[in-house]
Amino acid sequence: MDGRFSLYLHHRIKLQHYEKDFTNNRHPDGKRDDNEWMDEILEIFRRNFPYVSREERTLLGIIHHEGNVTFTRRNSEGRLIGCAIVNGNTILLLVVDKEHRNQGIGSDLLQACEETIGKDGHEKVILGVGFDYLLPGVPTSRRFAPSVHEHLDPLVNTEASDFFEHRGYSHSWGACNCFDMKMSLNDFCLNDDAVGDTINGISYRWATIADVKEILRCADDACQYQDDSFSKYYDNACLYTPGHQQRVLIAIKNGKIVGTLIVSAETEAEGVGNVGCTCVASNETHQGIATNMVKLGTRYLKDIGLKEASLSYTYSDLDVLYGASGYEISTYYFMGEKVITALCPMRELRRF
Repeated sequence: MDGRFSLYLHHRIKLQHYEKDFTNNRHPDGKRDDNEWMDEILEIFRRNFPYVSREERTLLGIIHHEGNVTFTRRNSEGRLIGCAIVNGNTILLLVVDKEHRNQGIGSDLLQACEETIGKDGHEKVILGVGFDYLLPGVPTSRRFAPSVHEHLDPLVNTEASDFFEHRGYSHSWGACNCFDMKMSLNDFCLNDDAVGDTINGISYRWATIADVKEILRCADDACQYQDDSFSKYYDNACLYTPGHQQRVLIAIKNGKIVGTLIVSAETEAEGVGNVGCTCVASNETHQGIATNMVKLGTRYLKDIGLKEASLSYTYSDLDVLYGASGYEISTYYFMGEKVITALCPMRELRRF
């Protein structure tokens, strides 16, 4: 097989992927097994972004989405060395293995993505977040606003964000950072309190299914000035099922739920826990509720024997909140966007 640029056409009903190059020559392997196809993309994602914590089931669900158009590049041995996934006007993924960069593969993948998006009538390309996300944006070591509690992964640099900036993309969040944070739980020793305790008149406990209505009310109130409420993440019965990997920690004041936090154990990697979706009722802020929930949730993750805790896709100012519990920024994200106009129909890409 040559190393040609290919397009996977995904048909959910048939549960098959047909690999076809732009000259309409069928790949010698013919039909590719669904699991093989997804595993290849998951592998190239993992080997290029080992510092990103994302649940495998979530990643596979996004890779398998019926609305995706997926472009691939293989070497002469048939190994997947480059890949891009488009859904709507979003480039969910564009990745080229390190040893094959600076050879025009990424540029051709990007052009194919932009032309596909333009042909579908969109006037803007978004990098990262669409119906869901594999990565919230383009991993980078560049910050776009002042930040604190930073300890970047040594594999993170500006190579990818520079690639997109040189091709007309700009950071759409202005003077605001997007980032992931991590901490070694061996280093966590900031909290003597535990779930079930009362701190400064506010009690903290694990939620039950009977608490859902009040939890959703609290989340909607806390997110009333945001574009998107966290309540959709809390409206999940599994979170309130005993023994589930994810639990909801709540803060209660005068009988009312005034704070919520999702705590997850090994949903994204063995030995790794997560905290996130922190909500505090709008009239109960600045009382240490969020900080206490994060510390209590993090202590729980350490107490059950996990080695690392992380949180993803958060933003400026929350580095102060999570940093108070020992979390540090591990990677920033370039939240790239580009306006596209007068795109020509997709050209027939050359064979490699």
